[in-house]
Amino acid sequence: MNAPTELARAVCPHDCPDTCAMRVTVEAGRAIKVVADPEHPPTQGALCTKVSRYAERVHHPQRLTTPMKRVGRKGEGRFEPISWDDAFQLAARRLSEIARRAPEAIVPYSYAGTMGLIQGDSIAQRFFHKLGASQLDRTICAAAGAAGLKYTYGANIGMLTEFFDESEVILIWGSNPIASNLHFWTRAQHAKRRGARLIAIDPYRSLTAEKCHQHIALKPGTDGALALGMMNVLITENLLDHAYIEAHTLGF
Repeated sequence: MNAPTELARAVCPHDCPDTCAMRVTVEAGRAIKVVADPEHPPTQGALCTKVSRYAERVHHPQRLTTPMKRVGRKGEGRFEPISWDDAFQLAARRLSEIARRAPEAIVPYSYAGTMGLIQGDSIAQRFFHKLGASQLDRTICAAAGAAGLKYTYGANIGMLTEFFDESEVILIWGSNPIASNLHFWTRAQHAKRRGARLIAIDPYRSLTAEKCHQHIALKPGTDGALALGMMNVLITENLLDHAYIEAHTLGF
């Protein structure tokens, strides 16, 4: 007799603005299939390759289910399984030695785990603070963008993905959404078919850049100069939406 199955609704736990809705088939307490929820507008019934094979990855026979300790020299690829208790004790001993000698040598490179409040915004900071580790802006990549969004919108938020369908020009700046954001790229293609112009700004000619109308291959580190130049042109050539600025900005 086959075990009864049930359908559970879930949300992707990874760090992606889409926050995809998922439908998970569960059999005897075990997830056996993960698919996209077609009723969720941003998801549009499609999941990225990483998440669509979640069940296969979780239950794969080669998945590591216990800590592994290196027993040979680095690069030899020789490891042996150890218990979780042994792994915690080893990590505690090594980190304690560094913390006693030079705690700032510990770099707190961590991020959100599965985006929960415990893993994402609580335990890691407390742990590294207790050790006396050096301070680091945790994502090492998104701080400038988050600050810009807060200055512009008042909060670290973006626009609805569906709005891209209505765009006339889409700037894809330092991103390769064909590989990293399939739902945005789908919307960008909708806009392109409606006549929108797609421009990629990236030192690297990515697959996304190849499929845009224009690729601006700026030199690394010159993004700020390009942005300031664009702002200067918009202002000096009076290409601004003054009514919007008057209604929605302060101190322009």
